[in-house]
Amino acid sequence: MQIPEALEAVWRHETEWLAALPRLVAECAARWGLELEEPFDTPTSLVIPAGDVVLKLNAPSHFESDTEAEALALWDGAGAVRLVARDDVRRALLLEHCFPGTELWHASVDEIAVISELLPRLQIRVDGEHAFPLLADEADRWAEEVPHRFAGPGEPFERSLLDAALDIYRTVDRNASCLVNQDLHGGNVLRAEREPWLVIDPKPLVGERELEASGLLRNAHDASRWLDALADLGFDRERARGWGVAHNLAWAWDERRGWLDVHVEEARRILNAR
Repeated sequence: MQIPEALEAVWRHETEWLAALPRLVAECAARWGLELEEPFDTPTSLVIPAGDVVLKLNAPSHFESDTEAEALALWDGAGAVRLVARDDVRRALLLEHCFPGTELWHASVDEIAVISELLPRLQIRVDGEHAFPLLADEADRWAEEVPHRFAGPGEPFERSLLDAALDIYRTVDRNASCLVNQDLHGGNVLRAEREPWLVIDPKPLVGERELEASGLLRNAHDASRWLDALADLGFDRERARGWGVAHNLAWAWDERRGWLDVHVEEARRILNAR
């Protein structure tokens, strides 16, 4: 099995996991009786088609994916791919294979219209005990980490951008209980047969529904149009903008490379959208 170069580049610090991947894949194939094809060229997870299913393995330090299976199980195929099986020891998932699997980004359809149909089905209330991380806890962490990184040598971006993010972190709604996806965008929505479009690769949290705006605004050609569409769905427009800035600024830091200018610019563009 040839590991995709992009995957090796992203997880080059996970040397033991990369070395173990051929064994882990073989064990999963034997356990689930899979006839594996060539891996997809994906950078964040190893994804291998096998007929009507795909085998997905996540790196140990890819903590945002820790409760991916729980989110998919909760949705149970309603607007998202179905979880077929899981192996927590190997950090492996067996998932429904989307055919033809065209990314929404690359389809000649209105991305906003498609996702606006999906969002109300995906944003469900999570009551009682659950395994999902809380947005409030993440906001507390970001409120410490982001200004600490900002205070390093030089000034990575304008103070007003940091202040906008801090205002959102510090006012997080600690009682909100909506299941939200940190990485919803047109690249994670695929053309399918069971439903016209299905969401893949969620990064779930429980908290304010406006957090879901982050991935949509980060990847938007027109952030203002997205803000208007979210408002039409009942989102607080300014809170959605705020989380677009705050979350993307938190995700603009790489432990090995420092601040990622392209992601800082995305947060700035969202802040300035009208």
